[in-house]
Amino acid sequence: MRDTARAQRVIDFIQKLKITIGDDAGKFFHLRGWQKSFIEDVYSPINEIGNRLVRRAVFSLARKQGKTELAAALILVHLIGPEAELNGEIYSAANDRAQAGIVFNAVVRMIKASPTLQKYLEVTVSTKTIHVKTSGIKAEGSKFIALSAEAGTKHGLNPSFVVYDELAQARNRDLLSVLLTSQGARKEPLFLTISTQNNDPTHPLSEMIDDGLNSSDPSVVCHLYAADDDCELLDEAQWLKANPALGDFRSLDEMRVMAKRAVRLPSEEAEFRLLYLNQRVSLHAPLIANSDWKAATIDPFEYADKEPIYLGLDMSKTTDLTALVATSVNDGSRVKAWYWKPEGLIEDHTRRDRARYDLWAKQGHLIAAPGRVINPRLIAKKIIELCGKYDVRGMAYDRNRMAEVLRTFDDEGFVAAEDTSGHLRIVPWGQGFVGFAPAVNAFEIAVLTNDLKHDGNPLTNMCVANAMVDQDAAGNRKLDKKRVSVSYRWRCSSGNGTWTEGAR
Repeated sequence: MRDTARAQRVIDFIQKLKITIGDDAGKFFHLRGWQKSFIEDVYSPINEIGNRLVRRAVFSLARKQGKTELAAALILVHLIGPEAELNGEIYSAANDRAQAGIVFNAVVRMIKASPTLQKYLEVTVSTKTIHVKTSGIKAEGSKFIALSAEAGTKHGLNPSFVVYDELAQARNRDLLSVLLTSQGARKEPLFLTISTQNNDPTHPLSEMIDDGLNSSDPSVVCHLYAADDDCELLDEAQWLKANPALGDFRSLDEMRVMAKRAVRLPSEEAEFRLLYLNQRVSLHAPLIANSDWKAATIDPFEYADKEPIYLGLDMSKTTDLTALVATSVNDGSRVKAWYWKPEGLIEDHTRRDRARYDLWAKQGHLIAAPGRVINPRLIAKKIIELCGKYDVRGMAYDRNRMAEVLRTFDDEGFVAAEDTSGHLRIVPWGQGFVGFAPAVNAFEIAVLTNDLKHDGNPLTNMCVANAMVDQDAAGNRKLDKKRVSVSYRWRCSSGNGTWTEGAR
């Protein structure tokens, strides 16, 4: 069911507010069709007793589309407007104090531009707080506070409405998690994210967008404005897909200047695609584009008994991720991976690395090694298990901590050798340009020619999204551990295109 009148009340209220910045400053809001469409999809759907269905909404589009002004207007909608409630708690969330001040200041400017709002609202700049000062109205007792991730604990909040500004720039999930889990006591809570995209497919914003686009859950809404992956930089039709305000209150001339600059200066292409085309690309271009890696995804699979495979092993020093990767010999390269992390450090490393190790461990993608270090015996026994189940033709490995794995092999009576005389042939893999170049080239070719397929393991996806390359004077390439965007180092471990994640 839809209550179109409810959404219209929100639209009408916003259009009584005044724009406070830009060429239209001082004029009343005139919501465009694309803005109204989002508002209607968020506020119209209701359940059988008339409560709003939508609990989480994402509005993602390129920069300079009036996101801050719209966020400020919606804050007033919930603080004193048609969506206000008794003792409402409205919060804007930002990644630092300066960013928190941007939304707060926009709300304050709108209040100053309206004598009516000034009668009802009291602003306290020092604490970035706005209170409803009038009693006997629906919004009595309500307050708005601008929060930043830099501030102290946010526990104890009971938000009725939250708008997270530029979630893509969040350095961790702490503030997001607190706000998402604190709305349970409200009858109609709403969490709204207005942001450009983040390049990392495992970032919480990326997860929200993917869920909103693919889920049939009526409580989730996502409007994504983004150009097609790998579109031409000068394709103005593609610009419109990410910039619905283009040629309106978004300057077309400035867009043309920046696009031409990105064409002339390849170092600026990634930034243009992310900020101006709202594409999920890293500011440091990875070896494999997200679109190419996503296209290689197939349903989760198991290798057949005695199927021939190759393995690649990268042991962590003690506490970070250890990875064992397999690739099929036949039928192209079907890739599976097993990852380990110390169980006692998963929670801390989830915060430290901004990666969902906690969730992935629960889902079975990550193996929680007992204690606070990874015992090489666990990995050695997994290799022996795989050799018993499949026809393992060989294993490439980084020499780090391999001696401990080999000792376990000896203890178990399992023979590994650099020739074919043992149970498993093992080959050390160098980390320099000469050793790495064939593996990097083979991996890239396998993905681009659709020869490689993978099962969508989120840890492997994270590896690919953050793998950068360096090149020597001879044109040899290797993965560059200093330039990965989330502080990991990744290594190729097989000329067949297998690759694994290494330790920090």
